[in-house]
Amino acid sequence: MNGEVEMRILVIGSCGKKKQTQSPDEPSCTDLTSPDSLEVWQKRLSSLTVRAREMYTGNQSRELTRGVDLLRKIDGVHVTYVIISAGFGLVAEDEMVPPYDCSFSGMKKMYILHRSRQLGIGKRVVTISQQGFDLAYLALGKNYLTALGSGWEKNILNTIVAFEKGLIGSKYAIIPSGNKAVKSFSNSGYKIHGAAGFKGDLLRILAEHALSSDDSYGEVLSWKEPSHLRNLIFSMGHL
Repeated sequence: MNGEVEMRILVIGSCGKKKQTQSPDEPSCTDLTSPDSLEVWQKRLSSLTVRAREMYTGNQSRELTRGVDLLRKIDGVHVTYVIISAGFGLVAEDEMVPPYDCSFSGMKKMYILHRSRQLGIGKRVVTISQQGFDLAYLALGKNYLTALGSGWEKNILNTIVAFEKGLIGSKYAIIPSGNKAVKSFSNSGYKIHGAAGFKGDLLRILAEHALSSDDSYGEVLSWKEPSHLRNLIFSMGHL
């Protein structure tokens, strides 16, 4: 490959309740109402800030990060990893994030949309999606998908992996992520961290599958076809 990037993947994760650092002075949702809030709280809690990819310590975030790192071992594959933070908006994996107490989980749709606009999540996703990604992997539940917004999908060139049945379009590879799918993958010999961790587990499993192939890059390249990738996942998990 001579170092040339041929396959571009966008991975979007979500923040989680379990965090590497905590503080009695950490901000809540009501304290965080604009994209500028991140810089303010980075300074106030400077000793507790860590890279976004390391802040969230739940099973899904941990395994998703492992999957990203494994894919990056494949010559010709470039991965951009961003995280939807209910506190600070869309953050890059290496952005320094302080502890906070805010989540889209449990919020009503109207407030999620309002907060997403406040934090500029939709606009930033649209901008990032214009970088020519062949595949987008959305490790997001329903509420974080709502926060993600729309309008960015047309910029993804080939495949969008998601886990919500209601999404429609030829680019989508929709994967079930409930207890039945988790049990099926587990019974097929894969390490799964429950339904809460499955979206991260699956990216790690796909990356391990590609790395074990005779042609790792060729395997990842084949994921440009949504139906092929969906069939591969269903076959691996005996779904």
